[in-house]
Amino acid sequence: MQKGIFYIPVYEQNVRFSKILDEITSSLKYCDKNKINEAFFGEHITDRHEKVTSSLLMAAAASTVTKNLKLGTLTSNLNFYNPAISAAHISMVDNLSKGRLLLGIGAGANNSDKEAVGCLKKDNHKLMLESYQIIKKILYSKKFDFYKTQNLSVSVKKTKNKNFGLGYFNKLYKNRKNLEIIMPALGKDSYNVKMCAKNKWSIVISNFCSGEVVNNHIENYLKFSKLKKKDALKKIKLSKLIFISEKKNIEDYLLKKNSPYYRTVDTIFNKLKKINRHQCFGENINTTPEAIKNVVLYGNIKKIKNYINYNLIKKYGNISSLIYVAVPKSNEEIYNNSLKYFSEKI
Repeated sequence: MQKGIFYIPVYEQNVRFSKILDEITSSLKYCDKNKINEAFFGEHITDRHEKVTSSLLMAAAASTVTKNLKLGTLTSNLNFYNPAISAAHISMVDNLSKGRLLLGIGAGANNSDKEAVGCLKKDNHKLMLESYQIIKKILYSKKFDFYKTQNLSVSVKKTKNKNFGLGYFNKLYKNRKNLEIIMPALGKDSYNVKMCAKNKWSIVISNFCSGEVVNNHIENYLKFSKLKKKDALKKIKLSKLIFISEKKNIEDYLLKKNSPYYRTVDTIFNKLKKINRHQCFGENINTTPEAIKNVVLYGNIKKIKNYINYNLIKKYGNISSLIYVAVPKSNEEIYNNSLKYFSEKI
């Protein structure tokens, strides 16, 4: 089982965007040298709490300050862009990173993002999948001229010119064919999970999922996958808010209203509660403290190792990776030391 980190940190609204990007860059450099295998980046265009606006741009920037980390988009919202543009950008990031790109695809979680790009009333999930069909053709076809789906099309047929090298798309690094496709899993009985299992794509289980929902996602992936169990488990990634400390009163720190964990869960829980999608936090969870206790993995090093050994490996086998969700840097070292424990001791 590998270790990853997910950068979709929930900051207070007034924090400067440049400060957030500096913190992510600094953390990436540390993770690249300290036993973290994968880094993932979120994407929200119009969110004052979650300010990373392009996961592909973030992966491109990360490729210049890292050498070892695989770099994942979580997600690149393909329905927001022309598929020709997306394919060109995916190729460029993969070549910048020397084949380290992991492509997480999605349709956008925030309605304000969808409205901003004119997609509020569209079938965004369908458009996302159609866009990927075209992107796949562009990246892997030896001779791409034209491809059309029900709602989208890309053509270079009229203007392609071999002599001038016009009408040609760049491919992935060294023309590789093994770009990993990933989708997120949030609500119980997720359609994404079933579709990914059938397509041999990977999933990342959301850090806001209760233990019951995590079990549901893993069981459904294994149920609908045609792969052998050992191979299917390699397609399952679990992201968790993880707080590690050797202090005895760690729960008191976790539930402090100014802790980065409290602010993170409080922001997302209330956002999802407003649109009645907060059930992922668990049945009958109605307050932020209840949500925190139900989804945050917290404790000393021994407790976290026991969770991995008994709640994951012994129960299912070796899943692909356990992903640590980054939280904003704090003035209190107890929070900042948690990632160090995860990378060096777990």
